[in-house]
Amino acid sequence: MKVISERALKERMSDYFREVEATGEELLVTKDGQLVLKIISYHRYFDEIESLPKDAGNN
Repeated sequence: MKVISERALKERMSDYFREVEATGEELLVTKDGQLVLKIISYHRYFDEIESLPKDAGNN
């Protein structure tokens, strides 16, 4: 997991997006020292969702 600032994301957004897509590693983005975004690959997200039990969250 990589943590970067909002400014760093703005400067190199395409690079970070390609990296997330290629590695599947999540990217955390901070603004003024506070976590504001979590970027993960689309495929990783759905792999995680599919691995949950079918009744997860249905309480």
